[in-house]
Order: sequence, then structure tokens, then C-alpha cells
Amino acid sequence: MKQNLLKAMALGGVMLLNAVSISAAIPEHLYMVGEASPSLWHIDLAQEMTNEGDGVFSYRGNLYNQNLQFIDARNWDGVRYVPEHSGTWLINAREANVISAVGNENRWWVTEPGTYDVKVYFSDNGESVMITAQWVDELSPLVVPLGAATNQWDTASVPPTFNIYPEEGTEDVFVWEGTLSPNDGCSHFKFISYPSNYWETWFYFPSELDFNGNVKLVKAGETYPVRRTWGNSENAQDHFWGFPAEACTPDKKYKVTLNLGENTIKFENIVESGVNEIAGTELKASFIGGDLVVEGASAGIEVYDISGRKVAQSNGGSLTVAGLSNGVYVVKTAGKVVKIAK
Repeated sequence: MKQNLLKAMALGGVMLLNAVSISAAIPEHLYMVGEASPSLWHIDLAQEMTNEGDGVFSYRGNLYNQNLQFIDARNWDGVRYVPEHSGTWLINAREANVISAVGNENRWWVTEPGTYDVKVYFSDNGESVMITAQWVDELSPLVVPLGAATNQWDTASVPPTFNIYPEEGTEDVFVWEGTLSPNDGCSHFKFISYPSNYWETWFYFPSELDFNGNVKLVKAGETYPVRRTWGNSENAQDHFWGFPAEACTPDKKYKVTLNLGENTIKFENIVESGVNEIAGTELKASFIGGDLVVEGASAGIEVYDISGRKVAQSNGGSLTVAGLSNGVYVVKTAGKVVKIAK
């Protein structure tokens, strides 16, 4: 690896001055980080690849049309595995020279969003590194909420814990639940199809506006049409749905259902009756040892990783999952969602 680093420097490869060479070794863990990865640039949530043994790491899941790096730790002091020429297309990585160093800012480029098969091969005790990547399908469906209601504004930097995946049995119905805080007279929000630069993602926003020139005020119990556009071509970045200030008190909780099959959005009050089907139960999820243990559900349970892949499910109200890699997981059951990190 040190030889690769020196070769890259001799050829004029782009590199930070503080990039340092490292001794060759096959890493125990390998992660993806960057705007193309499900974890974006949130290094503490970096997407872990599966260690298949014999120096092979794999990942199958969503990648966005942006850039990324491979790194052997969830911190910026880890060893990065990047191309000799920054911007090299990831799908051409097999033919590229891989540089291994700390502090190198070269990046791989993902040219098209979708589901990818990615593998990293280490050989010669880590001296040689080869990366392969193949587009295999469209993106697994998800949406991301933006606006004052979630305090997330930058389309390219929303943490993966905000990703919303389809309701069970659907591919195009997404549900957001929460309380709202008023901002500029109302609490407002909209949705995008996946994290990316605002000119490279779908926007889902109101078809008409009636407040301050950029907000459609809504009422609980009502359903409204959804307009969609690619890349903010209709100023969608400035358009939102919103509740009036008097409807945004801490005691009120709302459910928002975005149906992209019908291009509608529905707003509902969530009434906290205090009486559950199973009295006194509460959805609980925790890691005990290496196992994810879920208890307290009144219906079936589903577990997703941050790339949107379902990794486990059960028909009953409890579930134990072994063998999960480090990362963030979404635990879903009827009316409840819990996010947990390992």
C-alpha cells in the first residue's frame, strides 16, 4: 500500500498534505462514507460493509449519484481506500489504482442512483486492493422530510435516521409522525425522494399555495394533491405544506401520509387515548450482547438497515436478531417506529 501511495504522489495524484502512508494490513471492518452512501458524510453512522472473510467485503443496497470513500473505521483517522484520480467512476473501479492512506480526500463517483453490488478485495496481506461495483436495480424506495417541522433544510445532508421507508405491503406509501413547532407563523415541511443536491432529487410539494407565497396551510383530517418535480425546476425548494401556529402546540401530534401512487398527502391528528390493545406495553428495542432484542409490540415487527433493506421480521410482538453489523437500524410495528444504533 505504501508503494501505491508513493506511486500516486509521483504521478501527481490529488492528495492532502497531511495524508500519510500506512503499513499494509487487511482491515477488520470496512465502511462507506460520502454523499453517495446511505450514511452521507456522517462518519459516526458510516455504512458498514459485510466482512465475508478472506479479505473480501461486500455491500448490496442504495447508492446515490454523488461521491464516496471507503474507510476502515468510523472516524476520520481511519485508513481510506480511494482512487489515484479523484472522481473515478465507481463502476470502473476494477481498472483503477487504489491509494491507501490517512487523510486522502480523493473520491469515487457514483454516476447513477440505484441499488448496487459493491465488493472490495484485499490480497497479499493488504498490499493489493481491488474494488468492483455494479448497478443492479432502481433505488429501494424512500423519502426524506425537510423543513422547520424536522429542522432539516439541506437536501444533501439529512442524517439517515430521518429516512422514511414504505408502509408494509406497499412501495409508495410513506408515513411521518411527530409534533410540530411554529416557524414564521406555521410549521412547514415537504419531502424529497432521497438525499442529494437539490438539483438531483425529486421534490414532493403542494400543487397550490396560500400563505406567504410559498406555503399551503393544511388542516388535520384533510387530503391534498401532491405535485412532483425533478431538481427544483419549479422552485419546489421554497414550497411547503404547513400547519398554522395555533395547531403546533407540544400536546398535539400529527400523522402525515404521503401516497405517491395516488399523488396525495393526508394530515391526521394522533389521539393519545391512553388505552392500548395491550395495556402498559411499550415498544422497546436494544442491543443485548450482539443481539437486537425487540419487545412490547402489539403487532408484527420489521427491522430495516439505513439503506432500506429489510433485515428481519416477525409476526408476533417480540423479536431477537443476531449477526447484525454495526450501524443504524429502524424497528417498525403498527403505529410505532424506533431507531437504534449498534
